[in-house]
Amino acid sequence: MTIRKYLYILLVSFSSLHIHTSTINKLTYAAWEKADVDLLYVLPSKINSETKILFVIHGASRNAERYLSMWINEAKDKNVLLIAPRFKKEDHPYYSTLGMATHDGKLIDDKNIWLNDSLERFFTLFKEKYKLSSDQYLVYGFSGGSQFVHRYLMYGNDRGVQKAAIGSAGWYTFIQDSPFPYGIKNMPLEPGRIEWLMSKEVLFLLGDMDNNPNHSSLNKSPGSMKQGFNRYERGINYFDHLIRIGNEFQTPFRWRYSVMRGVDHDTKRMTQPAIEFLLKDLEYKY
Repeated sequence: MTIRKYLYILLVSFSSLHIHTSTINKLTYAAWEKADVDLLYVLPSKINSETKILFVIHGASRNAERYLSMWINEAKDKNVLLIAPRFKKEDHPYYSTLGMATHDGKLIDDKNIWLNDSLERFFTLFKEKYKLSSDQYLVYGFSGGSQFVHRYLMYGNDRGVQKAAIGSAGWYTFIQDSPFPYGIKNMPLEPGRIEWLMSKEVLFLLGDMDNNPNHSSLNKSPGSMKQGFNRYERGINYFDHLIRIGNEFQTPFRWRYSVMRGVDHDTKRMTQPAIEFLLKDLEYKY
């Protein structure tokens, strides 16, 4: 056994929770210098080398169980392993910015607490544990989770994301000359990252009724207010911005845009199209 694998086994603890007919297992990831992260996961009925991994990233409620439970029924006959990290508020207060900045735009210099290597590490653990063959994974984020995912697509140490779905982010990191986390002025992207970002299959979801400028969890910092007065407006502005970036870099833009009519900041209703998009073609192959 390698030292690395030994550390993985030594530094995790396990438990399980039954929801309906499925079991949500828990693994506490501690094989790094950062604070621990609980990984809630649901195994498929049959796991094999072709099993895919799908991460579900929670919003500001940090209720990873609830987010994960919305996927269980639809995934029960799919060859997919569901994983929902829980970034506890006391340990990872700024998970939605990957721990790289506060919500009001102050940079966090301590790179040891950044989460830009988190999905890569979690993926590697499960890939090795279950002897999976794929080098890519799927990921979904709603609200704060959507912020996490779109920034991970920009700053993640790995480029392992195959497909992603994001919905109802409160604010965004634009590819423009504004200070991070509102722009990339003082946090440049690595060469080729923009082209890679444009090329990914990403389902971008907005609810047209998610337009409350006084929502209790809406970021009202000066940098975020420049992006729009509510989530719906900010989302439209962000997607239009990406289209302009794609034209500027003359690279194909593969993101898909979908507005859900009559939907406000509704986790369950926003998750359904993401389920259909990310679980497509994950049937067992016999």
